[in-house]
Amino acid sequence: MAQGALSIVLWATDLDGFAAFLTDAVGATLEMRHPGFAALAVEGAEIQLHSDESYPGHPWREALANEGAARGIGAEVRLRVDQVDARHRKAIEMGYVTIQGPHDDGTGRTCQLMGPDGYFFTLWEPRIGGV
Repeated sequence: MAQGALSIVLWATDLDGFAAFLTDAVGATLEMRHPGFAALAVEGAEIQLHSDESYPGHPWREALANEGAARGIGAEVRLRVDQVDARHRKAIEMGYVTIQGPHDDGTGRTCQLMGPDGYFFTLWEPRIGGV
């Protein structure tokens, strides 16, 4: 598994469900999986998922254990994908919430979703010949 300049780690309450969201709705490729850990690739970016048990002494662990804690508050995970509309439909079929449906902006086609564990995702398909 090649790691690029940036790798993001997201803590997950349901690692298998989160990995399914990333593979089925976002189009990520599962690169590695073992108990408490998954590594996925999306357009050259790496996303690692860690279960809460991965860091038993971490100071955030207690705060994240609170029921309903929005783990991704203040962050947006923006991923370049193909077929934004189809990916959005799949995410909705899987039970995820639309923040803003597929639309054209100045850079291409995009949508915003509330993904697993309250993480905010933007799926972006660049305009052909654009960015």
